[in-house]
Amino acid sequence: MKKKITLASILAIAVLSLAVVLFLTGAAGNGGSNGAAVRVIPLERQSLETTVNLTGTVYSAQTTEIHSTLHFPVETVNVRVGDRVSEGDVLAVLDMSSMETDVRQLQASLSAAQAAANQNLAAARNSLETFRRNVETGNDPALLNARFGVSNAQLAVQAAEVEVSSASASVFIARQDLREYRRYRNRHDYDRYEDFDPVLSQLRAGVSSSEAALERAQSNLQIARENLVSAQESYNAAGILSANALIAYQDVVTAAQISTNFNDMHIAIQRLQDELEKAEIRASVSGTVTAVIAEEGALGAGLLFVIQDADNLIIKTTIRELDLVSVSIGDRVYIRADATGSAVFTGTLTRIAPTTTQMAYGSNQHGTHAGFEAEIAVTSGESGLKIGMNARLSIVAQQRDNVFVVPAGAVAANEYGERVIYIAVQGEDGGYLAEALPVTTGMETDRDIEVSAEGLSEGALVIRSAEGIQAGMLVTPRT
Repeated sequence: MKKKITLASILAIAVLSLAVVLFLTGAAGNGGSNGAAVRVIPLERQSLETTVNLTGTVYSAQTTEIHSTLHFPVETVNVRVGDRVSEGDVLAVLDMSSMETDVRQLQASLSAAQAAANQNLAAARNSLETFRRNVETGNDPALLNARFGVSNAQLAVQAAEVEVSSASASVFIARQDLREYRRYRNRHDYDRYEDFDPVLSQLRAGVSSSEAALERAQSNLQIARENLVSAQESYNAAGILSANALIAYQDVVTAAQISTNFNDMHIAIQRLQDELEKAEIRASVSGTVTAVIAEEGALGAGLLFVIQDADNLIIKTTIRELDLVSVSIGDRVYIRADATGSAVFTGTLTRIAPTTTQMAYGSNQHGTHAGFEAEIAVTSGESGLKIGMNARLSIVAQQRDNVFVVPAGAVAANEYGERVIYIAVQGEDGGYLAEALPVTTGMETDRDIEVSAEGLSEGALVIRSAEGIQAGMLVTPRT
């Protein structure tokens, strides 16, 4: 960035020029044979820099706002603006006694409900074990009755089968007796007296009676078998009912187990306890307290504190569009502040906004006055800079190290258009002559120019001002 030429600067240059003229005139009067008096500087290698000069404001590189979402009054505030705090320090405490009461009531309700649920579960498990034991040992009343029914039906079938067998035997005997008697009658030719034979009538009645008894026995056997089938079906049904009853008991136990699960209440209590832990408003970072919004007795919700890292500073500035081409991220920056006197601190250009500064109504600035927000990280350790200070910045846009540097006025153009510098060279007679040395110029600043050429060496006496100097001119060098 070029410096503006002020009226004071012009007057100072005029006075200095007049002094040089008087000096040179005086020098010529004192001994013209020694040549014109010229000021020279010994040529040396040094660093050359071009800078872009700006102003900015010091900020903390890390600003942390401490908020609370709890609508409880502030009981105590433990810090003031300027206090240094460490991560985890208690900044304030909220009065959450009402929530503590709620937690205790919920815990009491949970304990009572848990005890009742555990008692119900124990009773359900006891009923299940008792029923399962009765089933396994055969002492279940329903199964016992069904089993007795099957046993009785089986006995009835066996008795009916015996009765059928006995009746069948009686029928066989009665029929056999009837057949024998008829053969006997046939041998004695009793057929004509058949209707009047009482024995034959009696035998026929015996057959009919035994056959009727057999039919009754067979009918009873059929009924007994049907009763047995029915008893077996009843027994099977009782087994199914018993199995279903076992499942029902198990379902009761499962339901009782579920009723002992009070996760919702546990979660609710845990949430309240988590909220209670927030009663202590703690610092989430280490740094310096720069704002205390919390007030004792006021509602502790919203922004309560601001903590900034006072040891890690940045400077925010605006780079003009015209200077943007000269700087880049990573450039070194020299920092000065009125409050720190002549001290010079160092920094690094870390950020340049991708767009121009937003104007108040939302559109971007444009044109030669457009600016791009930028940030500079302060790299000096103990800088003495404070948050909010105004700072003067010099961004090193270009730098050349270990090069020959001469004043800008020492470079002129010869008759061939070459750029030259004049060196005071001592002759054999001890006098000095101005020797023109063509040079290649490099980086330039407002005051200095980088030069290089064959024959340049450290210590050569370079004439500071080439104005009025000619090659071979007799000069008297003054440092």
